[in-house]
Amino acid sequence: MTAYHTIIVDTDGSDRSYRVVEHAAELAHATHARLLIVCARHRIDEHTPKAHLDRPGPETSPLHGSTPADTVLRIAHQHALAHGATDVDTHILDEPALPALLHLAAATAADLIVTANPHRSPLLAQLLSTPPIELARKTHCDILITA
Repeated sequence: MTAYHTIIVDTDGSDRSYRVVEHAAELAHATHARLLIVCARHRIDEHTPKAHLDRPGPETSPLHGSTPADTVLRIAHQHALAHGATDVDTHILDEPALPALLHLAAATAADLIVTANPHRSPLLAQLLSTPPIELARKTHCDILITA
């Protein structure tokens, strides 16, 4: 197995993306790599009133005191720790997410980016210009696109 030093995994808060985080965490554990979990900034992040978030209560979000992207990253971090990753960091990517992810990969000297394939059919994914396929075309590190 290739020894990775820095692995990046993206998540959007879906169950499927948390499974991808778990897979990346297991790989990070096996290779003693640092795991960077990234999430694209949600459009509503900047519209969430800070005063509302600071006030716990039934009217606040389930994980009050955070933006949606913060919440997604906190849950993904918990999944990563539960699946063996020990050196875990999180990052919120600004829009557009693909250039921000490529910049982060270069800045951290990432060896591997783990992402989900948004299409069930590998043939369809090859024919379409999906974000993971675009990522694979533009990055200089290994890409693991999971089903």
